[in-house]
Amino acid sequence: MEIDILSLFPDYFDSPLRSSILGRAIKNGLLKIQSRDIREFGLGKWKQVDDAPFNNDGMLLMAEPVVQAIRYVKRRESRVIHLSPQGVPLTAQKSRELAKCSHLIFLCGHYEGIDERALEIEVDEEISIGDYVLTNGGIAALVVIDALSRFIPGVLGNQESAEKDSLENGLLEGPQYTRPRVFEGREVPQVLLQGDHQAIARWRKQVSLDRTRERRPDLYVRYLYDRESEDVPQMEADPKQSAFEGECAVVLDVENINRSKRFYSKVFKSNQPIGDKLYIPGKTQMVLHLQEVGLKNKNTAVLSLRLDCENDFYSFLGRWKMLGGTLEQADDRGAVRLVRDFDGHLWAISCKKAK
Repeated sequence: MEIDILSLFPDYFDSPLRSSILGRAIKNGLLKIQSRDIREFGLGKWKQVDDAPFNNDGMLLMAEPVVQAIRYVKRRESRVIHLSPQGVPLTAQKSRELAKCSHLIFLCGHYEGIDERALEIEVDEEISIGDYVLTNGGIAALVVIDALSRFIPGVLGNQESAEKDSLENGLLEGPQYTRPRVFEGREVPQVLLQGDHQAIARWRKQVSLDRTRERRPDLYVRYLYDRESEDVPQMEADPKQSAFEGECAVVLDVENINRSKRFYSKVFKSNQPIGDKLYIPGKTQMVLHLQEVGLKNKNTAVLSLRLDCENDFYSFLGRWKMLGGTLEQADDRGAVRLVRDFDGHLWAISCKKAK
């Protein structure tokens, strides 16, 4: 694979690309990476590459130098990627996809960004490594290069390690242990010492599920939706779920029951609550049982709701935000949206037809 990095600071990449696994891959000819200075394509005697944006502060990379830099290295098979927090999230799946390309061009932004016209003309896609802003796009480019290189045959000493690493199956990896068996009173789990490979595999899967559910509920919900036909190991019974008069009821701890009643009544277009129960309309009767516990004793839950059509999906999200709930995160297909209510409960709202 060949990679060209376009940046205002090409020397920034020298040390990372000479070190460790990436350095070895370049030395062995598995990767060919060049960093180029956008200033080489600057305008006029002083090689100008930036200017003040209209109706805004700071400085912006100009369209012409950026476009000329891209065209200088671009080939028919090239894929041009702009590193930006506005892009699609970088995932293991996206890394696998990029690893199949023969030539990648990474465009690194600086200052307040890049003139939008350059992006519209030459960029194939934008990729984000997270919901935060960096001092320059070069950091993000290195992250993407490191992530995709793991899927290029020969880059890792053992390619199987790439397949078994955390997130490769949609879940966080479980804990790892080495000698000694006991360290400061903490023992290695006995299942790992007994030599029963099937039991170890079951334990690893369960621990991986538990860890993902606790630490990354967004990944856990996506994993469940992606594997609806799979048998997912059953968790221990959740004390927050119980049955009321033959109906499915979910018990939610809330700080202020009157506030929560108003919120859920309006967001679900439900009738007036009966006591502390709120009946959710739909094909499957569900009851929200609101339990006022105050702020200190409140436990938060993760819930899932699937809507039938796209209009209902977006209308529901609109009501949720308008009534004071927060919209947290969407998956890269837009089919699942994570939202939080006033009490911190996380809901995964989904619609198969949503785009």
